[in-house]
Amino acid sequence: MSACSNFLFRGFLLSVFATLIPAAASYAHHSFAPYDIRNPIEISGVAEDFVFRRPHPMLTLLDGEGVEWKIEVPTQFWGRAGLAQDAIKPGDELRVLVHPARNGDPEAALGGFELNGTYHSIHEEVGQRSGNEAADAIERGESLESVLERFANPE
Repeated sequence: MSACSNFLFRGFLLSVFATLIPAAASYAHHSFAPYDIRNPIEISGVAEDFVFRRPHPMLTLLDGEGVEWKIEVPTQFWGRAGLAQDAIKPGDELRVLVHPARNGDPEAALGGFELNGTYHSIHEEVGQRSGNEAADAIERGESLESVLERFANPE
């Protein structure tokens, strides 16, 4: 193989890997199994912090009872809703629709939120196969620990 051909082949391989790495990173997220996707709840409170980072932005919300909630935001759905990365600011009063943690911790995945009288739907209906299969298993009586172990990663 000539030096020119070798250089072109290496360039081709580099472009293939450069394309695959972001795709792999976007898939490398966890399952919705830890969250009760079939029984969302509403929480009203004040945003303490909103950090937009990958793989998941995080909203910290202090509810009316003084409980600090850590609410994970699905990045791809945030973008599809057309929201700016700084749409939520500390001090904002919010009403959020969330999928709460199955273990009872004040953690959740965001379904949507109301800010200044406008509701923004983010991810109200979770279609992820592993999240739904986990919900089915728990409804059949399988232990939470067993379900979370089996569905630790998405399909």
